[in-house]
Amino acid sequence: MARIIFLELWEDLIHLSAIEVLKDSENKLLSRRELTVVFKGGSGFITRPAAVEAISTRLGVPKENVRVISLEGKFGLRDLVGKAYIYSDTAEVKKQLPVFLSIRELPKEERKKAREALKPKPAAPGTEAAKKS
Repeated sequence: MARIIFLELWEDLIHLSAIEVLKDSENKLLSRRELTVVFKGGSGFITRPAAVEAISTRLGVPKENVRVISLEGKFGLRDLVGKAYIYSDTAEVKKQLPVFLSIRELPKEERKKAREALKPKPAAPGTEAAKKS
């Protein structure tokens, strides 16, 4: 119970001033902004969906256009370094990034369903025998 309250308080702190943008560059070839951000004291607490929400709130862009590529903590530090892309159009996300990055940002229940949907379905036993002969 105390952990849940702490996490709720932490998420409120994320929205205030815990994000520092280290690098913000525009990649015109791929129609996206590439960010490197630091979440102060966020190592072990920030999830990908929370990072997407914090970045979109800080920069004033829609959540659907933000994709977190990596979140890396360093030994001995409480800071979390994240790399994110902000797309101008959600169609570009589907063209450029692999599907597993989109699946990572889903809640656990939806992640499992999405992975199952991507798995190839086994062929019926009768169809393989017909192909061999």
